[in-house]
Amino acid sequence: MPARPGNQYNVAVLETPAHSVRPDFARVLTRKFGTGKLVVFGAAAEELAKQLRHLDAEPIACRTAAALAIALPGNGRNPPADLAVWVYSQGSTDDDATISELARVAENIILVPSGGAALPKRRPQLVERFRAFGFAPDYDCDVTDLDPGALRLARRQTPDAVDGASVSAVETAFARLNQQMRAVERILRTRMSELEAADRHIAKLEEKVLSLKEAKRELKQLKIEKHALRKCPERKIGQVLLAPYRLPQKLFHEVAKRRQSPPREAPRPTVNSASEYQAWFARHCVTQEEASAMRTESRGFAHKPLISVITPVFNTPVDWLEAAIESVLAQAYENWELILIDDASTDAACIAALPALAARDPRIHVDRLPESGGISAASNKGLSMASGEWIGLLDHDDVLEPDALYQTIKLLQTHPDADLIHSDEDKLTEEGFEAPLLKPDWSPDFFLSYNYICHFTTLRRTVVDEAGGFRPEFDGAQDYDLFLRVVERTQRIYHVPRILYHWRRSVSSTSDNIRRKPKALEAGKRAIEEHLQRTGQAGHVAVDWRTHAYWVKRDIPRSRKVCIIIPTRDRIPLLSRCVDSVVKKTMWADYEIVIVDNDSESQEARDYFANTPHRLLHFEGPFNFSAINNFAVEQTDCPWLLFLNNDVEIIDGDWLRAMVEHVQRPEVGAVGARLLYPDNTIQHAGVVLGVGGIAQHAFRGFSAEDPGVNRQLQVIRNYSSVTGACLMTRREVFNEVGGFDEERLPVTFNDVDLCLKMHRAGYLIVYTPFAKLYHHESATRRRSVEALETDVMRERWPDFLARDPFYNPNLSRERADFSLGKVSP
Repeated sequence: MPARPGNQYNVAVLETPAHSVRPDFARVLTRKFGTGKLVVFGAAAEELAKQLRHLDAEPIACRTAAALAIALPGNGRNPPADLAVWVYSQGSTDDDATISELARVAENIILVPSGGAALPKRRPQLVERFRAFGFAPDYDCDVTDLDPGALRLARRQTPDAVDGASVSAVETAFARLNQQMRAVERILRTRMSELEAADRHIAKLEEKVLSLKEAKRELKQLKIEKHALRKCPERKIGQVLLAPYRLPQKLFHEVAKRRQSPPREAPRPTVNSASEYQAWFARHCVTQEEASAMRTESRGFAHKPLISVITPVFNTPVDWLEAAIESVLAQAYENWELILIDDASTDAACIAALPALAARDPRIHVDRLPESGGISAASNKGLSMASGEWIGLLDHDDVLEPDALYQTIKLLQTHPDADLIHSDEDKLTEEGFEAPLLKPDWSPDFFLSYNYICHFTTLRRTVVDEAGGFRPEFDGAQDYDLFLRVVERTQRIYHVPRILYHWRRSVSSTSDNIRRKPKALEAGKRAIEEHLQRTGQAGHVAVDWRTHAYWVKRDIPRSRKVCIIIPTRDRIPLLSRCVDSVVKKTMWADYEIVIVDNDSESQEARDYFANTPHRLLHFEGPFNFSAINNFAVEQTDCPWLLFLNNDVEIIDGDWLRAMVEHVQRPEVGAVGARLLYPDNTIQHAGVVLGVGGIAQHAFRGFSAEDPGVNRQLQVIRNYSSVTGACLMTRREVFNEVGGFDEERLPVTFNDVDLCLKMHRAGYLIVYTPFAKLYHHESATRRRSVEALETDVMRERWPDFLARDPFYNPNLSRERADFSLGKVSP
């Protein structure tokens, strides 16, 4: 099993002298396995604990195996730590006690040699002794970034039948190869860092050279004109006669000059604090008067189906369980039943409280499983007892807003065909509400990145039955697995853009439970893989353990040629850098580059075009982005088209394959990439409509490493539009929607218009963060937007500008950073 960066393991660390581990050991450990419950052992435990506290970890410092038994008591049946790290020394008289305690407290153990440890002798001995407790080496899990000799041991159901001599030989060879590999990797990282720094420096120098050349050329031209005007007695008449010819050239120079504007500091991304969100929610949540009015209104609904709210219960704190039940009793919509299924709780208080809580209302039903079968078994029992046409899912420690069921049934009045309805949600902590998840409408690719639907979700009972209910083998991701099977049967999925569900954040909640999170993510990964198999989509699923999201890597069964279309006018240093980066870095082999020259004038351009090995087209006339690209499409015959700006630079070799993965899908119309400014901040990560006027790039100015609000910056998802600076589509789709609008949108918003035409035709627009490029556009440059083109967009797409389906209406309309808006929809 590979190492899992970002896992929230409970971690115990034994025998850790400060000098025996690398200086960044604590940072590497927490980056790889999270900052869960850490127990640090050894003579220098306090020093290492101090380092961990600087990284927001809260370790417990102990010195001996006996102290471990006191700090983490238990009988070994339910180990309190998922992971233990033992930094072992040359030898110890307390090995028996240490190994016994480690085997008792952890499911997984990492052995890390301290300075001077004799690896060929010591580690095989430890591995052999751990085998007696059911542990075996896991060579698939790479932990060598902790130390070249580090090794992970995992508990096995049956101890591996490997004799001691074989273990010693394998371990000795493995340690030696690891040491060699790590040395090579360090050299490689150093060289790559040097290359990246050199590339960035070269890019900056080229920009300066380009600016100087452009300024020199303009100055020379101005001197010539000035001299001619001074000598020409008819200069005023000449100015009038030449004005129509000079105007396009001056306009072009003006645009070029603006592109070279000195960059100012990019806007800082806005992140709402918990207190800001709580104040916002207090202004937008339903009041008692509004709830009363909703109750009256719902009694007059034409369709008032019964909603069966299913809540599995297991050892729930009584006050939390009571809060969950009270939130159902407070519902404005009254036609519901609450089914509580006790999954054989062992907590006496919880068991005693259930009958009394159920007695508060005849609509509450309670049953108990004879033995614990897990959350899916309890949920399926609830399904068998449910009488409702609709099923609602409520966890035993969470809370509904009073209008949760009302909003669901209200939507059904206008959309009676709905099969799945979900809402927005937030987290409930001891300090109040925080971390709102303000979701887009149905976004299939986003849903395959993680279960953003989650809470509060209601489903039509017949669809749940057709899907087969819950599957116990997917416990931890049982809802995700069910939803995946449901969306295979229906696309009638609706979204209520209101916070209707409060997900309690606690140590016992799956969302925060460090011990359960890896299992839940693995279950979700298997659920997606089975979904792909059932729907005939070839590929595999990777888990991002840092963001706890998924990456569906699709197979490409049929390779087709990609035509990369690059319009240009002069500015050869930019074009040369763009083309060279495509040629040198692109790993996808089946492509051709088509350069479209729009009346370049410089000798440098003529020389470059005379020597380029790539196909060259000439487009005469004023700059018209739409017409230039339409012309190029007509002159080529490649089935896949990629429109690329000449000021773009490729970062990594897989960029084109990452886009091809999606353009090959028949349901996809266009694919966009993640574009970065040279300072590694986001220039483009999708386009949001109706923000800042017509449209704005999502997450502009965020760090490239920032996950974005609710992880949306680092995952594949759908948008209404992506930028034409790097846009890929299929020829048949491009022709079907009529290409770019060269008549009414010659310069601006033509890419947005193209994507919206595709969306209207039923295609998805996909953004992938795994196609990464630099965009050497000024971080503060603003396009000169013609009022006429703005009017065209407002006239043509008023619904999208008023309500972008892939951007929650509760979010800001001033900036597309996914921060809270000022008013509710």
